[in-house]
Amino acid sequence: MSVLYLDHFNLSTDPFRITPDTEFFFSGGQRGDILEGLIVASMHDEGILSVVGEIGMGKTMLSRMLLDRLRPLQADTVYLANPVFDRDEILSAITRDLMTEPPRVNRTQSLAVLETALIERYAQGRRVVVVIDEAHSMPSPTLEEIRLLSNLETSHHKLLKIVLFGQPELDELLNSPRLRQVKDRVSHRFELPPLTAEEASAYLTFRLQKAGWQGGELFDAAARKLLVQVSEGRTRKLNMLADKSMLAAYAEGVVRIGITQVRRACGDNQPSAKRTNSSAEPKERVRTIGERMRKIGIPAFGLLATLGLGYGLGLSSVKLHTETPTAIGAASRNTPEISPASPITPITPITPIAPSQTTTVILTVAPNTTGTNATQEVIAPEKPVDFSYMLRDSNFETRKLATDQFFADPINQGFTVQVLAQRAPKSAEMMAVALEIQAALEASTENSAELTRKLPVLIHDRLYQQQLFHAIYVGHFETRSAALQFIESAPLPVTRYKPILRSMEAIRKEPSP
Repeated sequence: MSVLYLDHFNLSTDPFRITPDTEFFFSGGQRGDILEGLIVASMHDEGILSVVGEIGMGKTMLSRMLLDRLRPLQADTVYLANPVFDRDEILSAITRDLMTEPPRVNRTQSLAVLETALIERYAQGRRVVVVIDEAHSMPSPTLEEIRLLSNLETSHHKLLKIVLFGQPELDELLNSPRLRQVKDRVSHRFELPPLTAEEASAYLTFRLQKAGWQGGELFDAAARKLLVQVSEGRTRKLNMLADKSMLAAYAEGVVRIGITQVRRACGDNQPSAKRTNSSAEPKERVRTIGERMRKIGIPAFGLLATLGLGYGLGLSSVKLHTETPTAIGAASRNTPEISPASPITPITPITPIAPSQTTTVILTVAPNTTGTNATQEVIAPEKPVDFSYMLRDSNFETRKLATDQFFADPINQGFTVQVLAQRAPKSAEMMAVALEIQAALEASTENSAELTRKLPVLIHDRLYQQQLFHAIYVGHFETRSAALQFIESAPLPVTRYKPILRSMEAIRKEPSP
């Protein structure tokens, strides 16, 4: 929705996008100094480097800047955005990025080929730097493999420089006794601190000017102070709150942002003083939201219809029991509370159960006016459950359920291709990527059913270091060579994420939520 206010503030682009854009790199808050230190250390024989920062501090932006600054130098780079794979897979990923035609050999031979390639590049005066984002999510055996790779060297020089970007959990991981040898290889550790009030104020001004703002101070002093306080100096949260504040100002038709707009962005529309008339609060809140929706072109009756539908569903006393009550219970326990500032999410239609699915349904109807209850049990014919039709569904949860069944079936052995993994919750973004990949694959064939069977687009949830991740996989291949062949010929929506080969067995061993 940010694009709505560009003309209002006479901006050329979105100033507070949360996706990393190196054009918007802010060198304050020690970011520039850390970047220079990483460049110097990467171009010398320093082994492993680590960069640690809390969520939303700008680690990914810094890693992208490092890659940009290294490319004009005598350096070849490898970027691993989501390194949640085993030791063989990380070796394969590095080899594939450095070699146009990586050999299809076993691990020992692959390591020897990589060492030869590194020696050749070193002889040409080039350095090889591997940048790993989200390193705190790496399994311990994979980190140990990183240590072994860092040991590749000539008689005097290291052949591979490795830079680890991660949350503070990376420090905890390296401090474990089993990884003390990895920690011993870390020659330099950098830490991204939160922005101070002065740095955050300079950050806001910098981003606005980069986006084309030519006026004075867009945020007044009180607004800036509250933004810094609520964001805790984290750049990502500062971006999100500043964006919402500008949208609130646009909805009200004002061109300067004060504390009122920032409070609305933070979900605090009421004065800080103790509220004395709580009974009047709901009416005032609905009136305020209705006015804001009308100002940005959303009819009030649409809002009321949405709220009315949600209220009606909340009062429903119909209960649905299936063969997976645990999943339903977990979903109800994890339902987030809606704050005043939360966007109204459209209700996703429930995907109908296919006739071939074996299901027992018990429908309990609420008491009627005569005081009687009715219970009806319907048992479908006993047939094997076929989830293949669900692998084409555009609903995230349906696609995920089908993927769970796909991996749970022991007949599905061999390999698949991991396209992307993102920290949850990002269901909408991941579903969009999955549908883009599916459309690109379907463009090359007329038999979409056969394509779904051979190249299913799967969405899976996994826990890495007790963090929930969404992952997208494509295809089911009997052999490693078939999977590698698919990677080489895959369409752009697949290759842009630098896909990696995964074994079905390795995925099954990963912890599930």
